[in-house]
Amino acid sequence: MPKANLHILNAIPDGACLVDEHLNIVFWNTLMQRWSGLAEQDVVGKNLSALFPKLKEDSYQLRINQVLQGGAPAVFSKQLHHGLFDFHGESGALQPQRVTLSHVLSEKGKPMALFLVQDMSLYVNQMEKYEHLIEEFDAELKQRHELERNNQMLVSAIEHADEALIVMRCTGEIVYINPAFSEQTGWSAKAIEQAAPFYYHQLFVTAIDQSHIRNLTMMAANWQGRKKIKHRDGESFTASISISPIQNAGEQVSHVVVVQENINEQLQLEEHYRTTQKQEALATLIGGIAHDFNNLLSGMMGHLYLANREVQGLPKTVERIHRVQHVVNDIAAIVAQLMTFARKGGIEQQKFPLNSFLKEFVKLAEHAVPEYIHMNIDFEFGEFPCLGDVDRLQESLMNMVQNAVDAVDALSPQQEAEIRIHLSVFDKTKQAKWLKRHPALKEGKFAQITIWDNGRGIDADIIDRVFDPFFTTQHLGSGLGLSVAAGNIKQMNGLYDVTSDASGTCIFVWLPLLDSEENVEEVATGRAARGQLILVVDDEHIIRDTCAEVLISLGYQVITANNGYEAIAQMEAHGERVDCVLMDMIMPKMNGSVAAGHIREMYPNVPVIFATAYDKALSIDATRQFEQAMLISKPFAPHAIHKHIKAMTQKATPLA
Repeated sequence: MPKANLHILNAIPDGACLVDEHLNIVFWNTLMQRWSGLAEQDVVGKNLSALFPKLKEDSYQLRINQVLQGGAPAVFSKQLHHGLFDFHGESGALQPQRVTLSHVLSEKGKPMALFLVQDMSLYVNQMEKYEHLIEEFDAELKQRHELERNNQMLVSAIEHADEALIVMRCTGEIVYINPAFSEQTGWSAKAIEQAAPFYYHQLFVTAIDQSHIRNLTMMAANWQGRKKIKHRDGESFTASISISPIQNAGEQVSHVVVVQENINEQLQLEEHYRTTQKQEALATLIGGIAHDFNNLLSGMMGHLYLANREVQGLPKTVERIHRVQHVVNDIAAIVAQLMTFARKGGIEQQKFPLNSFLKEFVKLAEHAVPEYIHMNIDFEFGEFPCLGDVDRLQESLMNMVQNAVDAVDALSPQQEAEIRIHLSVFDKTKQAKWLKRHPALKEGKFAQITIWDNGRGIDADIIDRVFDPFFTTQHLGSGLGLSVAAGNIKQMNGLYDVTSDASGTCIFVWLPLLDSEENVEEVATGRAARGQLILVVDDEHIIRDTCAEVLISLGYQVITANNGYEAIAQMEAHGERVDCVLMDMIMPKMNGSVAAGHIREMYPNVPVIFATAYDKALSIDATRQFEQAMLISKPFAPHAIHKHIKAMTQKATPLA
């Protein structure tokens, strides 16, 4: 390259360096001087690799020699070679470079090499900005995808939520509903669109004006409360409602979101819990009152029995005593109903054929049903094997029949009064409506007993209370009949319900059926036999003394004890002669079961009859710990205790 043309290299935008075949610098243009800080006169004639040692590396030497020998130009990029010349920019950072090495000839025709150094700083800055923009775009794209995914999740959650979600304008006009709203109210999105404008307050059972809902929705704070909501079919339910405002960019309320939950089931559970709490408190109170009444009635029965024996020559007095005995028996029956209502424990159950039982029950019921009432009986074929207390089932069904009699009694003489009793196997397919109300019917097989009457029916506002204790529509009713029946059926693991309309009332009873291979047996009672010396133990002196006097009148010898400790002492003194122990179960100082345990350690085979004025269910487990022991309820009639003592002293099978 002629030296006269070298000044042209000062005008180009790149750094230029011309070296000879020995890499000695021949030309060093203006940009190279500025970037390196070395003047041209300071570097010309010096070896380039001495100033920039990186060029001494074999890979660079090889390429430079190839170019000097006339080879193709070599390019050293910033990505691969990170710059041949260690120039630093104004910021102090190493200058990114792109170096092109080309073969040229001197004026004398000798080979030379031209280094053109391109400053890539601007390019790198632009690329970094571009890459940053790309990163920001990717991040924004990812964020958008994440938002879309979250939106889809939110939409899916709203669409599948159990709570109804409504979006409405500040006026209360509905603009969006989710499927739960349609399920709760019966209004579909299409129906609301067709009825537009459709306002949320139109669903309230209690009418309110539109301005009220507008004021409510315009509040900056959230609102929560309960409202009665009308279903499209006319029914209503209680809803828990939460209203929250939606503000736009100007912090003004543009829309309102409403979350609505049907809490009918929750309210029913709460009411059931409150009722259960009240019934438990009432049952505790009744149990205590019944205990005291039973103790008093036990004394009365004993004294009436003795008085009756003493006045056999006075027929009018005997008749009066018999009347008083009937009154006492009626009182005892009422107390027994109270005890049944208050019962919390298990009951003594036996296997029995329900079909045969109901046939016998109908014969009994016919005596309680007036002749003018037509009884229609329809039983499916089969034994219907069940497990339960037949006496309590009979009592329960009789209470239901008596309610039916009371219902048809109000009919006019021109109307034919009718009561129908039907027995069948519960059909889960044909009567599926009951499965939702009573899910337990889905499990196993059930017998269905229905007692229907064509009486006046039950008002809709009280039908849910007919099984509540002390609830009655009769002026002289006790309100215990159906509540006692409900308690008995529950203890047989059964279910019950009632329906009523203009045609009459039907009570449903479902009892679980045993497997067909299980034997259904009748319970037989053993014949009574007589003992001789009886130990009577009771902390109530009236009961203890009266019972002793009654037993003596029946020909027994009697010794007594006031509590468990005295009973043990009496057995230590007379145990070899005692044939039977009649002992109160609940006593101060030491109760009957504990005392019986000590007595059995001394005399393992002595029979024990426990008596209780409380519910037998509370003491039945304690009784079952002993062989040759049974449990009876107070008050007990003299002939009944006589029968039990005979049975026990003959070592009959215990009835407990």
